[in-house]
Amino acid sequence: MAARGCFHSALAYGRQLAGSSTDCVRHSVVVPTTNTQNRLLLKRSLSPRESSIRGMASGPVADARIANGLTVLQRTSKYEEAIVALNSLQSNAETIRKSLANRNEARKQNIPQMINFLHRVGLSLDAVDNLSVIHITGTKGKGSTCAFAESILRHYGYKTGFFSSPHLIEARERIRINGSPVDRDTFSSCFWEVYEKLLKTKEQNEGIMPHYFSFLTTMAFHIFVLEKVDVVLLEVGIGGQYDSTNVVRRPVVCGISSLDLDHTNLLGSTLEEIAWHKAGIFKAGITGITVPQTDLALDVILKRSQEIGMDDSVPSVLKAPVRRGTNKLPGIISKCPLYVAEPLTAEDLMAYKLTLGIAGDRQVYNAGLAVHLCQVWLNSRNPGLGGQIYHLKNQPQVTSISSIPRLNKHQLTREMITGLSQCSWPGRNQTVRKPGVTYYLDGAHTTDSMQQCVRWFLQAADTEKEVVGGKVYRSLVFNMTGDRPVSTLLEYLKGCGFNSAAFCPNILSTTASENIPDQMNLTVEQNTMLKTSARNRMTWDDLMRPDSLPSAASNAAQCISANFPCISTALKWATLNRDMSFSSIAAADSRNKDDSKLRADESPDHVQVLVTGSLHLVGGVLELIYPNFNDAQ
Repeated sequence: MAARGCFHSALAYGRQLAGSSTDCVRHSVVVPTTNTQNRLLLKRSLSPRESSIRGMASGPVADARIANGLTVLQRTSKYEEAIVALNSLQSNAETIRKSLANRNEARKQNIPQMINFLHRVGLSLDAVDNLSVIHITGTKGKGSTCAFAESILRHYGYKTGFFSSPHLIEARERIRINGSPVDRDTFSSCFWEVYEKLLKTKEQNEGIMPHYFSFLTTMAFHIFVLEKVDVVLLEVGIGGQYDSTNVVRRPVVCGISSLDLDHTNLLGSTLEEIAWHKAGIFKAGITGITVPQTDLALDVILKRSQEIGMDDSVPSVLKAPVRRGTNKLPGIISKCPLYVAEPLTAEDLMAYKLTLGIAGDRQVYNAGLAVHLCQVWLNSRNPGLGGQIYHLKNQPQVTSISSIPRLNKHQLTREMITGLSQCSWPGRNQTVRKPGVTYYLDGAHTTDSMQQCVRWFLQAADTEKEVVGGKVYRSLVFNMTGDRPVSTLLEYLKGCGFNSAAFCPNILSTTASENIPDQMNLTVEQNTMLKTSARNRMTWDDLMRPDSLPSAASNAAQCISANFPCISTALKWATLNRDMSFSSIAAADSRNKDDSKLRADESPDHVQVLVTGSLHLVGGVLELIYPNFNDAQ
């Protein structure tokens, strides 16, 4: 009874954080719609696990299914069985439309439900708190900041856990141990252990099962506890206040990377609204560090830190044990100390002979934030180990954003230098060189990140062009989804000197056997994907009209564009068929023959391809040009 009472108190705490009622949102399992004309009905016997999945919904069973109109071959490996089951937890497009209409109430249930899911798989909040979490949010650079921090602490000799989103190629990338994605066997075995515990307790919990992201968050905590990691780098999914990761009560330190407008349908249309959500990960008595922000956003972050720091509403039964080295005073809910971490300077990089492992001029901000987050964490383990010591008594009275302490001295240890220089974070300012073609990959999808992407691409591509010396052909492969300002982002790209621009949805192939389950997105209907891609091309064509181009961009007016049904055909066209690693896949896909004819007379010495606008697009391209990419990491 005591345990049950504690659990219900925990649920009350979650609801109190959310400021919502006790009603829970029921989860409906989504099964892809059938299409008898396009579906392969290859009957076979089902495994017990597949039977349990199918038992949750109606519909015939087949080796190939239509997911929102797209044929996907069902695989038979244990890992792919797990991914098919995981995908059943995605909400379909209609469910998402309904939830957006009621988003203010629905999102407030995330924390109470996460506590419920953790309890059902045998994890207490204390167990989660004991993971020694560094919690990081932001719009741009939160993943890179996590990657830098993980690499630093791993080079100190600590066993690291890293939870991130989204994945590029395989879902297992989201959960990393010591910098590497968990292997397929570990992922599948842990998936089924967590899944079956939740399934067995489903009926006694009002039929509730976690959605895709909440499930992976629960599973990540499960794996990190099993692996007995020393530290967890925990990246927020969306926002912060209501994000599933915010179930952590006692992180060691919290960080906020650069803010920009994104997910505005969920977080609001202003930086101030977005800042409110992001700062929701702060906890009373726990140090918070942000990179420089706009004054309006920083003012919101400061006020949130002060409001959260004065919060005395946490039930005593839920107060986590005080961890040595933190700012929490016994028995007192103290304020949340806030700092601004300045970026690494050119002088810092020169003094330490440091080249950051992730390219791009904004990475100095992420690296600077990561260094100071690690210093706080290291001092919590061994005061003085990380250099500068952060403590409540050291922070002056903060009354305005101008009085927030600035962390502008970067004392880098050998481990920090090695961690920063050897850090790898695929899909962000990534270059992949092959004979005759170079791919520039960056998942930029906000205004600031696209501007940075263009600066990086032009510098890197122009440098390569000088080395090549001959005729260089430039292609753009682009997709953008959601409510993002596609016209604004494409505006930044039109001055890059592209000879061609290919547009496609985030669909790897139109051939069933080539679509891996990890990259299935059931939240958007295929027709919507195709319409969005076509609209992106139309927007580009409007921007590239001669009367809309500056006189210096006369070459850009010759840029041709084409729309494709999938990534493989778009990439084959964009590369002038230079890369044979995916030629068989592209050959099997349907093609736009008229657009192909436009490329017959091109014979450059080298092709440069920029892939941007979506991390999911970048992931699909990586899957094609770099088979077994994760196994090589």
